[in-house]
Amino acid sequence: MKIGVDLSMLVYAGSGVATYTLNFAQELLKRQSSNNYVFFYSSLRKPKNFTYLNVLRDFGANIKELPLPTSAIRFLWNKHSLLPVEALIGKVDFYHSSDYLRPPLLPGTKGITTIHDLTWKLFPQYHTEDVIRHHERKLERTIKYQDIIIVDSQNTEHDLLKLYPMIDEKKVHIIYLGIDDRFQKVSDTKKIASVLSKYSIPNTKYLLYVGAIEPRKNLPVAINVYNELLKDKKYSDYHFVIAGRAGWKNESVYQLVKELNLEDRIHFIGFVEDIDLPTLYSGASVFIYLSLYEGFGLPPLEAAACGTPSLIYRNSSLAESFPNEYPFAEKGNELKTLINLIENPERIKLSFVTKYSWKNYVNNFLAVLSQFQSL
Repeated sequence: MKIGVDLSMLVYAGSGVATYTLNFAQELLKRQSSNNYVFFYSSLRKPKNFTYLNVLRDFGANIKELPLPTSAIRFLWNKHSLLPVEALIGKVDFYHSSDYLRPPLLPGTKGITTIHDLTWKLFPQYHTEDVIRHHERKLERTIKYQDIIIVDSQNTEHDLLKLYPMIDEKKVHIIYLGIDDRFQKVSDTKKIASVLSKYSIPNTKYLLYVGAIEPRKNLPVAINVYNELLKDKKYSDYHFVIAGRAGWKNESVYQLVKELNLEDRIHFIGFVEDIDLPTLYSGASVFIYLSLYEGFGLPPLEAAACGTPSLIYRNSSLAESFPNEYPFAEKGNELKTLINLIENPERIKLSFVTKYSWKNYVNNFLAVLSQFQSL
């Protein structure tokens, strides 16, 4: 099979969609296969310290770049559906679209769309109008052209078929995401101290959040829970590290930190290099991720792979990816669960994360394509 894969979401370095895109592409390239992969990157923009394309080229990736602004690509494909992508990358049998874009394809090419979640539909108040519009247009084309649809969880499949009952459920396939092998427990205290110093974090006990700073992630509640924790002298030396890019509608997060006089205790460190993430996870006492909804939720699973328990709610896909016996937080009673996680980390069984691998993901992905190869 000749398979085209859109890498454009790599532009959002540090986000879940970029993590997915990089790991998916790497795993495709790792295996010996008769398949031929053509990768496509359609953004003029490259963030600071952007190395992803070079990393994939080191694996032997054939990457076609179209150096146009993202806005121009959205105009061509999302708004007007002009110019088949194969005019740029050559004819393929399958084309896997990005999170935002579903380009036109030549006759006979089968489209594959991965839908990570439908937060823009379920919680429009947490998104900007342009994000909602781009997702809606892409899904309209996905449905129109009867693409194969990949979802990350049963929860997302349920939401998708409920909101869009015209979709043929036989075209929808659940494939759980993987956790990169680099996420393992780091016990070297000197290495942890070095990484903390690199990001100007005091070498002390800390809680951690990794992800976008946006309303759905519920950071004001996490900050208030942390503030309550500090009132107990036993935990007054804890700091809170918030790693990740600034998303949208996040002004209230920074304002709350200021109102609570926590500027010297809460550290916004921005983008963290991939090589440093396992160490940052490993050094944290607890990973805080009180998200209101997740299509899959990789960060808590990455933390678990590093031996760090997470403060999470039993909601959306998190109730699916974590076992039933996990000590989930309850709304209004988060502090009690947080203290339990701090005091009893050895009681929290985290071995379940071993079932999430990119090798399994790609095996299942290629199996789905094989089903549709002759159709």
